[in-house]
Amino acid sequence: MNDEAVFVPVAPAWWATNAGGIALTGLLAARTGRRSLRWLFWGAVAIHVSEALYAYGAARHAGFTRHAARWALQTLGVGFPSLLVLRAAVRERHDAQ
Repeated sequence: MNDEAVFVPVAPAWWATNAGGIALTGLLAARTGRRSLRWLFWGAVAIHVSEALYAYGAARHAGFTRHAARWALQTLGVGFPSLLVLRAAVRERHDAQ
């Protein structure tokens, strides 16, 4: 597996739906002041931060050290779709060995 293959960007639509959805929820929470929207926003942020930390560690553990930060940032923005792609990349790396 070549060096470029250790980072795989997700489809741009995931950025629009997932990162855009969190941003829109945050905007609506701020504009309306609804407690339920604030909880939803901060819950989504916490989940994405947790996923990003996991992705960073998983990428480093898989030997994708140079690209671990890119995996973490992508996962912070889009969440689980990035983790699915990371998992496939780790599996491909493992199968190639």
